Amino acid sequence: MRSSNFRFLLALLFFASLAVGKDKTPLPKLVVSAQYVLVTTNFGDPAEQPLNPHIMPEDRQAVADVQNAIEKWGKYTIAYRRQDADLIIVVRKGRVAEALGGARVHVGSRPSNGPGQPDGGVGPDASTPSIHPEADGDFGDPQDMIALYSASLGTETNSPPLWRGRRMDGLNPPQMSLIQELRTKVEAAAKAP
Repeated sequence: MRSSNFRFLLALLFFASLAVGKDKTPLPKLVVSAQYVLVTTNFGDPAEQPLNPHIMPEDRQAVADVQNAIEKWGKYTIAYRRQDADLIIVVRKGRVAEALGGARVHVGSRPSNGPGQPDGGVGPDASTPSIHPEADGDFGDPQDMIALYSASLGTETNSPPLWRGRRMDGLNPPQMSLIQELRTKVEAAAKAP
Protein backbone atom coordinates (compact mmCIF):
# COMPACT_ATOMS: atom_id res chain seq x y z
CA MET A 1 0.00 0.00 0.00
CA ARG A 2 2.77 2.45 0.92
CA SER A 3 4.65 1.64 -2.26
CA SER A 4 1.68 2.50 -4.48
CA ASN A 5 1.08 5.77 -2.59
CA PHE A 6 4.76 6.66 -2.97
CA ARG A 7 4.68 5.93 -6.73
CA PHE A 8 1.50 7.97 -7.10
CA LEU A 9 3.12 10.89 -5.26
CA LEU A 10 6.24 10.69 -7.45
CA ALA A 11 4.14 10.62 -10.63
CA LEU A 12 2.09 13.56 -9.39
CA LEU A 13 5.25 15.59 -8.66
CA PHE A 14 6.73 14.69 -12.06
CA PHE A 15 3.67 15.84 -13.99
CA ALA A 16 3.29 18.95 -11.84
CA SER A 17 6.90 19.90 -12.61
CA LEU A 18 6.18 19.52 -16.33
CA ALA A 19 3.13 21.74 -16.06
CA VAL A 20 4.94 24.42 -14.05
CA GLY A 21 8.21 24.20 -15.98
CA LYS A 22 9.14 27.18 -18.11
CA ASP A 23 8.84 27.06 -21.86
CA LYS A 24 12.39 26.65 -23.13
CA THR A 25 11.50 26.93 -26.82
CA PRO A 26 13.41 29.91 -28.19
CA LEU A 27 11.65 32.41 -30.40
CA PRO A 28 12.66 32.48 -34.07
CA LYS A 29 15.19 35.13 -35.08
CA LEU A 30 12.45 36.83 -37.14
CA VAL A 31 10.85 37.94 -33.88
CA VAL A 32 14.12 39.52 -32.76
CA SER A 33 14.93 41.17 -36.09
CA ALA A 34 11.40 42.37 -36.91
CA GLN A 35 10.75 46.11 -36.97
CA TYR A 36 7.04 46.52 -37.71
CA VAL A 37 4.05 44.82 -36.06
CA LEU A 38 0.37 44.91 -36.86
CA VAL A 39 -1.98 44.41 -33.90
CA THR A 40 -5.35 42.92 -34.83
CA THR A 41 -8.11 40.51 -33.74
CA ASN A 42 -9.28 37.11 -34.98
CA PHE A 43 -12.14 38.84 -36.76
CA GLY A 44 -10.10 41.51 -38.50
CA ASP A 45 -8.41 44.81 -37.95
CA PRO A 46 -10.60 47.36 -36.14
CA ALA A 47 -8.85 50.24 -37.95
CA GLU A 48 -9.63 48.77 -41.39
CA GLN A 49 -13.11 47.57 -40.41
CA PRO A 50 -14.48 50.06 -37.86
CA LEU A 51 -18.07 48.86 -38.32
CA ASN A 52 -17.34 45.11 -38.29
CA PRO A 53 -19.93 43.71 -35.83
CA HIS A 54 -17.86 40.55 -35.25
CA ILE A 55 -15.10 42.49 -33.46
CA MET A 56 -16.14 42.66 -29.82
CA PRO A 57 -15.68 46.00 -28.00
CA GLU A 58 -13.25 44.44 -25.49
CA ASP A 59 -11.07 43.21 -28.37
CA ARG A 60 -11.07 46.67 -29.95
CA GLN A 61 -9.86 48.09 -26.64
CA ALA A 62 -7.25 45.31 -26.30
CA VAL A 63 -5.83 46.23 -29.73
CA ALA A 64 -5.42 49.86 -28.60
CA ASP A 65 -3.92 48.81 -25.24
CA VAL A 66 -1.43 46.43 -26.90
CA GLN A 67 -0.44 49.10 -29.42
CA ASN A 68 0.24 51.50 -26.56
CA ALA A 69 2.29 48.89 -24.67
CA ILE A 70 4.31 48.08 -27.83
CA GLU A 71 5.03 51.79 -28.38
CA LYS A 72 6.17 52.20 -24.75
CA TRP A 73 8.41 49.14 -25.10
CA GLY A 74 10.09 50.72 -28.13
CA LYS A 75 11.26 47.45 -29.72
CA TYR A 76 8.78 47.55 -32.61
CA THR A 77 6.99 50.20 -34.64
CA ILE A 78 3.23 49.83 -35.09
CA ALA A 79 2.17 49.06 -38.67
CA TYR A 80 -1.37 49.93 -39.68
CA ARG A 81 -1.45 47.89 -42.89
CA ARG A 82 -0.79 44.17 -43.18
CA GLN A 83 1.61 44.62 -46.10
CA ASP A 84 3.83 46.91 -43.99
CA ALA A 85 4.21 44.46 -41.07
CA ASP A 86 6.93 41.93 -40.29
CA LEU A 87 4.87 40.39 -37.48
CA ILE A 88 1.15 40.15 -36.74
CA ILE A 89 -0.05 40.17 -33.14
CA VAL A 90 -3.55 38.76 -32.72
CA VAL A 91 -5.27 39.61 -29.42
CA ARG A 92 -8.45 38.36 -27.76
CA LYS A 93 -9.82 39.43 -24.40
CA GLY A 94 -10.96 36.49 -22.31
CA ARG A 95 -14.66 35.80 -22.06
CA VAL A 96 -16.78 32.71 -21.73
CA ALA A 97 -19.65 34.14 -23.77
CA GLU A 98 -20.72 37.45 -25.22
CA ALA A 99 -23.50 38.52 -27.55
CA LEU A 100 -24.21 41.61 -29.61
CA GLY A 101 -27.64 42.45 -30.96
CA GLY A 102 -28.81 44.92 -33.52
CA ALA A 103 -30.71 45.44 -36.73
CA ARG A 104 -29.78 45.60 -40.40
CA VAL A 105 -31.61 48.27 -42.38
CA HIS A 106 -31.73 47.99 -46.17
CA VAL A 107 -33.01 50.52 -48.67
CA GLY A 108 -32.23 49.39 -52.20
CA SER A 109 -31.82 51.54 -55.26
CA ARG A 110 -32.54 49.09 -58.07
CA PRO A 111 -35.20 46.54 -58.86
CA SER A 112 -34.66 43.03 -57.62
CA ASN A 113 -34.51 39.94 -59.76
CA GLY A 114 -36.83 38.32 -57.26
CA PRO A 115 -36.49 36.24 -54.10
CA GLY A 116 -33.46 33.99 -53.93
CA GLN A 117 -31.60 35.82 -56.67
CA PRO A 118 -27.87 36.61 -56.38
CA ASP A 119 -28.47 40.33 -55.89
CA GLY A 120 -29.99 39.58 -52.49
CA GLY A 121 -33.22 41.42 -53.23
CA VAL A 122 -36.15 40.93 -50.92
CA GLY A 123 -39.54 40.69 -52.59
CA PRO A 124 -40.32 41.96 -56.03
CA ASP A 125 -38.73 45.37 -55.48
CA ALA A 126 -35.37 45.82 -53.68
CA SER A 127 -36.07 49.53 -53.30
CA THR A 128 -38.63 48.64 -50.61
CA PRO A 129 -37.06 49.37 -47.22
CA SER A 130 -36.53 46.38 -44.95
CA ILE A 131 -35.32 45.88 -41.39
CA HIS A 132 -33.89 42.55 -40.21
CA PRO A 133 -32.80 41.68 -36.68
CA GLU A 134 -29.17 40.65 -36.39
CA ALA A 135 -27.23 39.03 -33.57
CA ASP A 136 -23.63 37.94 -33.16
CA GLY A 137 -21.97 36.01 -30.38
CA ASP A 138 -18.61 34.76 -29.24
CA PHE A 139 -17.77 31.85 -26.95
CA GLY A 140 -14.34 30.89 -25.76
CA ASP A 141 -11.53 30.88 -23.27
CA PRO A 142 -11.97 33.09 -20.18
CA GLN A 143 -8.24 33.93 -20.31
CA ASP A 144 -6.80 36.76 -22.40
CA MET A 145 -4.80 35.55 -25.39
CA ILE A 146 -2.05 36.93 -27.59
CA ALA A 147 -0.53 35.14 -30.58
CA LEU A 148 2.41 36.19 -32.72
CA TYR A 149 2.59 35.31 -36.44
CA SER A 150 4.97 35.96 -39.30
CA ALA A 151 3.29 38.51 -41.58
CA SER A 152 4.74 36.77 -44.63
CA LEU A 153 3.02 33.49 -43.67
CA GLY A 154 -0.31 34.89 -42.47
CA THR A 155 -2.37 34.20 -39.39
CA GLU A 156 -3.72 31.07 -37.80
CA THR A 157 -5.78 29.96 -40.79
CA ASN A 158 -2.64 29.05 -42.69
CA SER A 159 0.31 28.98 -40.28
CA PRO A 160 1.06 28.13 -36.65
CA PRO A 161 1.91 30.98 -34.28
CA LEU A 162 5.53 31.81 -33.57
CA TRP A 163 4.47 32.29 -29.95
CA ARG A 164 1.20 32.25 -28.02
CA GLY A 165 0.42 33.32 -24.48
CA ARG A 166 -2.70 33.02 -22.33
CA ARG A 167 -3.31 34.53 -18.94
CA MET A 168 -6.21 35.70 -16.85
CA ASP A 169 -6.34 39.52 -17.21
CA GLY A 170 -3.08 39.36 -19.21
CA LEU A 171 -4.11 42.29 -21.44
CA ASN A 172 -5.24 44.62 -18.67
CA PRO A 173 -3.34 47.91 -18.50
CA PRO A 174 -1.12 49.10 -17.02
CA GLN A 175 0.53 45.72 -16.24
CA MET A 176 -0.13 44.07 -19.64
CA SER A 177 1.47 40.88 -18.30
CA LEU A 178 1.23 39.08 -21.66
CA ILE A 179 3.22 41.88 -23.31
CA GLN A 180 5.74 41.69 -20.46
CA GLU A 181 6.03 37.93 -21.02
CA LEU A 182 6.56 38.48 -24.75
CA ARG A 183 9.15 41.15 -24.02
CA THR A 184 11.05 38.79 -21.71
CA LYS A 185 11.08 36.09 -24.39
CA VAL A 186 12.19 38.48 -27.14
CA GLU A 187 15.02 39.85 -24.99
CA ALA A 188 16.14 36.30 -24.09
CA ALA A 189 16.05 35.29 -27.76
CA ALA A 190 18.16 38.34 -28.66
CA LYS A 191 20.87 37.21 -26.20
CA ALA A 192 20.85 33.59 -27.44
CA PRO A 193 23.72 32.57 -29.74
